[in-house]
This record gives sequence, structure tokens and C-alpha cells, in this order.
Amino acid sequence: MPPSGEFQATATDAALAAWPRPRRSARWWTERALVVAALAIYAAILGLAWQAAFKLLPDTLTLRVAGHALHVSNVHDRIAGNALVMFFLLPAALWLECLFVGWRGSSLRSLFRPTASIRTDIAFFLLAQAHLMDIVGKLMLLGASMISGLLLRDWLWRTFGFEINPAGLPLVLQIGLYFLVYTLFDYWTHRVDHTRYFWPLHRYHHAAHDFCVINATREHPAAFVSIFLINLPMAALGATPEVLIYVNVVTAALGFIIHSRIDSGFGWVGRYVIQSPNHHRLHHKLDMSHPTGHYSIAPIWDHLFGTWYGDADQSLVIGVETPYRHGFWIGADLIRDYWDFWTGFFRRRAG
Repeated sequence: MPPSGEFQATATDAALAAWPRPRRSARWWTERALVVAALAIYAAILGLAWQAAFKLLPDTLTLRVAGHALHVSNVHDRIAGNALVMFFLLPAALWLECLFVGWRGSSLRSLFRPTASIRTDIAFFLLAQAHLMDIVGKLMLLGASMISGLLLRDWLWRTFGFEINPAGLPLVLQIGLYFLVYTLFDYWTHRVDHTRYFWPLHRYHHAAHDFCVINATREHPAAFVSIFLINLPMAALGATPEVLIYVNVVTAALGFIIHSRIDSGFGWVGRYVIQSPNHHRLHHKLDMSHPTGHYSIAPIWDHLFGTWYGDADQSLVIGVETPYRHGFWIGADLIRDYWDFWTGFFRRRAG
């Protein structure tokens, strides 16, 4: 069941705990220098690979759905933005975490010596990257939600003369404004995921016993709420496909960070601007005698809607009461959760 009750956080803010202290050992500096050097080499190799790949790809595409044309230009830039998630942002998040927590406590090390829970995260991550039907399905849903949003925007214009057109604003400003809008819709979408109807499709994400950067990719393949409840209104409010892609890249990067092991609350930034790993850990807590909060990447919405409950640290126990077979075999639990979603939905409707 979704969380219920009231929660009073007792842990203190660990905002400064993750920052380097003076007089570190030579080993400490050597370890982090190697992390920075590895990231620089990786980025250089990746840049050369992208440059070679883009020579083989068209830069303009047109998608037609129900007589409505969606023109996608600057394909190279868009692919680069999406590739950032897999080939740059994820490694960068792993290495950034290493800088704060060191190799021994890092997610990167745990990927080489995984617990049963992290083996599940690895399975989700590899399946998400390897299954083309998954990628095609997500692209089709994104396209459908975009088309639906554009149709809704056209209807608002014809009916009420209402239209938002931010095209004249600089791209960076558009991304910033729509990121704020995105986090508002994401907040309510996340609360929908925690309702009794949709919790079975979101539960697997909360089943992790260990925080790891790639926890962010542990999502049930049937989960669809966020695609429509975020992208549709974003399109209706005038967000272009280009802006939507960049906003999704930013939120994906932040998703890696908030599931990391960096033991910090980020000070006032973590309380009001961008959720910290410690605050997100409080969202994943196992103890359900008090309500779950901290739904939004931007904590301001939790403050406004009364779901902000304070600070925590990396010692807080996370997970769900529902038993899961942690490990590489995830099929049985995926089917069980999907079955729970449909049977629960129709059972409650019948009742």
C-alpha cells in the first residue's frame, strides 16, 4: 500500500558532510585525480565517436499522426542530448559520486560487486538499453502525447483564443521555465503513482534495498502515467519537442544524482531548489507508519503542497514491505506487479 500517516524527520542536515575536508591523504587525492582523468579521457573519446556517427544520420525528420505533422529538425542535436544520458551523464554522475564518497563507498564499485538489489538495478538498466521495442514504445508514446498536446493547444486557441508561444525567448530561458513547469506536473504525477490504483506499477522502483545511481532506471515497463500527465500539458503550454527533450535530459541527470550515495542535504539548495540524495532517500523509506513525501525534484512544490517532512541521511532504511526476488531474474515480479495493477483496478471499480 502507498505510505500513510505523519512523519517528523529526526536526522540533521548533512549538507557539509560530503564536501572534502582539509588535510586529505595522498591516497585520497590520487583516487580523485584518477576519477577526473578517466572522465576527461572518456569525454574526449565520446566526442570523437559522436562526430563520426552524425555523418551517417539525417538532420531532419517528419512524424505524421492522425493528419497532424510534427516536424523534427536538428536531429543531430537531439540525438546528442539523449545520448548524453547513457554515454555522458550516467558516467559523470558515477564519477561525481566517487569524488564525494570515494571509491569504496561508490555506486561504481558496487556495480562490480553488486548486492542482490543492485543486480536487479543492473538488469533493469541493461534491458532498458538493449530492448529496441522499449525504446520505440517510449518514442511512440512521447509522440502521441506531443500530438495530443498540440491538438489540445489548437482547440484552446479556436475556442478561447488562448495560446502560449514562447518561441521568441532564448532556448536556455525556455528550458528553465519549462523545467519549473515540468517539476510541477512531475510532482502531481508522482503523487498519482503513489495512489492505490497506480502504486503496483511504481512499487518496483521503491523495492530497492540499496541506493545506487542506476536506481533511477528501475521502472516498470508498463508505467505510463508520467508520459501523458507531463508531456501532454507541456505541449499544450507551448513547449517544443526540442525543449521537451532537453528538459527530459536535465531531469534524467538529476535522477541519477538523487539516487546516489552522496551523504548530503545540499543545504538550502536541497531544501528549496533541487532535491538532494538524502531528501530523496526519505521518499524511499521503508517505514510506512508515517506518510511519504518529497515527491518533486524541485522541493518548492512539496513545501507548497504540504509534503515536505525535513531531512534524513544515508543510514535510513529503504524498501517496501512487498517481497521481491532481488537478483537478475526480474520477470516474475514484473508480471506479479502488472497483475496486481489490473486486478486491483477492476476490483476497486467493482466494489
